Amino acid sequence: MHMVSFPAGANLNDVLSQEGASKTMLTEYFEANKKYDLARGILYKDFPTSFVWISGGKYWKRRDERTQIGRIVSAHPAEGERYYLRVLLNHVTGATSFQDSRTVDGIVFPTFREAAERRGLIESDNTIDECLNEAEVFQMPSSLRRLFATILVFCEPSNVRGLWDRHLEAMTEDYRLNHMSPHAVEQMALLDIKSMLESMGKDISSFPLPEIDESYDASNNEAREITEESTIGVNPEHLGLSSFLNPEQRYAYDEILMTINSGQGGVFFVDGPGGTGKTYLYKALLAKVRSEGKIAIATATSGVAASILPGGRTAHSRFKIPLNIEDGGVCSFTKQSGTAKLLMSASLIIWDEASMTRRQAVEALDNSMRDIMAQPDLPFGGKTVVFGGDFRQVLPVVRKGTRSQITDATLRKSYLWESMRHIRLVRNMRAQSDPWFADYLLRVGNGTEDTMDDGYIRLPDEIRVPYTGTAYDIYKLIESVFPMPLDENLLDPNYITS
Repeated sequence: MHMVSFPAGANLNDVLSQEGASKTMLTEYFEANKKYDLARGILYKDFPTSFVWISGGKYWKRRDERTQIGRIVSAHPAEGERYYLRVLLNHVTGATSFQDSRTVDGIVFPTFREAAERRGLIESDNTIDECLNEAEVFQMPSSLRRLFATILVFCEPSNVRGLWDRHLEAMTEDYRLNHMSPHAVEQMALLDIKSMLESMGKDISSFPLPEIDESYDASNNEAREITEESTIGVNPEHLGLSSFLNPEQRYAYDEILMTINSGQGGVFFVDGPGGTGKTYLYKALLAKVRSEGKIAIATATSGVAASILPGGRTAHSRFKIPLNIEDGGVCSFTKQSGTAKLLMSASLIIWDEASMTRRQAVEALDNSMRDIMAQPDLPFGGKTVVFGGDFRQVLPVVRKGTRSQITDATLRKSYLWESMRHIRLVRNMRAQSDPWFADYLLRVGNGTEDTMDDGYIRLPDEIRVPYTGTAYDIYKLIESVFPMPLDENLLDPNYITS
């Protein structure tokens, strides 16, 4: 029940056979309780206030001088019996052995947890039962299964199988409508909970639940990440976006699809100020690739940008990129993980707002993909990867960094920059039909447009709403930006996003 440390390479049997190896502070605490009347009234954590540990002889001796503060090594509830022994030692005095610690009112309990429950030091599973019973009144079966999975991960129930048996009927009510076999119903519920546990980083095999019959698993052991990406729906409207691409977008669209279809892979960087149609291009590409039954991964540096892309996720979440990443780092997934299998199966990877991320994060993905694809000489293991962003906007955040440090953290300073095919988009919705406006945007973006005092740029009258100095000016601006009444279209997602 105690930890044993020994030098690397030492024989464990020899270590344990040494004289005094079986003696620890805890076992000698039990012995002290047998010898001294004073000791029986002192908690283990307070023992150093009255006794001193003699490390040479490995025993507790009555303290003659100053007092001392003691502590017990921490333990997490997930550690099981070690944690519950710690609870008992923190609240119960006078134990003379491990068995005595498990004894309550003359009854020797088989586990420290049961002893702690009997003493009222921890809550029993009754509260968990009451929680599930209450949820059964108003929750749907799918919600009950998710609640059950959450309880397994965070509540550490002592009798998992008992909870399962008592609440199985309520958790499988939806499955029983279409399946007569109780075994099939149970298996479907287990597979659903297995998926939920995996999303929380846990394995169902670590819990004492019925065994899963793989014949009921329709995914054929396919990684959850692949299943999720494969089931992302394609918006029919997005399939027609390719028909309305401007020449620059069409060039990027064709070049990227050509590398996907050829299987040779390639790395692109789509550069352009806001409003030039980068997101429009991404949606067209995602719809095209996914409509062909291929996997396309959509990510972005920020959560807001990721939410705009169909099936979008933040890059750090999808690629398991460590928050603190240095040069030469890698992503925190293994070759056997679902994330690795997803990346190996992907035909297209999109990373929007890459100009905002530190180059080390992109390089970490590159290092990991070269490894899992077994292509150390090809950027990103030979996959087609599309980065997008605008270096005129927000650059990577370097805490207390100087201008040179911030510049060094950008993707432009990465060894990958030269291997990327750069495509610039400069036309926005108005610029497609107005060459003057396209040229004006380019001058502003490149910093060559004439400025006024303090670096301000005077906007031409052609693109300004006249200012009258009255309170109605703000309403005229809103009407100009939103041609249709805003309050009548707040619930229309297509209107808002357009």
